[in-house]
Amino acid sequence: MNKLLIGLLIIAAGVGTFLYLRNKKKEPVPNNINKEWVIGKWKTNDLLTNDSDFSKFQFNFLKNGTIIRSLNDSSKADTIHFEWNKANELVWSELTPVEKEMTVDSTRKIYKVIKLTADSLRVQAADSSTILFTKVN
Repeated sequence: MNKLLIGLLIIAAGVGTFLYLRNKKKEPVPNNINKEWVIGKWKTNDLLTNDSDFSKFQFNFLKNGTIIRSLNDSSKADTIHFEWNKANELVWSELTPVEKEMTVDSTRKIYKVIKLTADSLRVQAADSSTILFTKVN
């Protein structure tokens, strides 16, 4: 009888420990992204994007949070503002000229960073389309 009681107590303790650890909220693991790797000139691979015209552009990420988007065969360029949010996502905002100054447009595009290395950047847009950037040397 004592062995049965001790066995049941051990099983109850094991089940209690299992349930406690299973229900314990885990702290989110910080996403260790080297954000400096995004700085530089990038081109896109149109095989992964839904927009075939997207691959015609070259993107130059600057340290001040500006992206200069230009056509590969033209000197005409657009300017985009980028920043990192708390979830380590890239937030892009169009810059529009207002009275000789560039102001950030209220429309924003948020890209989830799937992979960032020294020579490749893969992001996912809100519509689940994936964009692959490769570094231009």
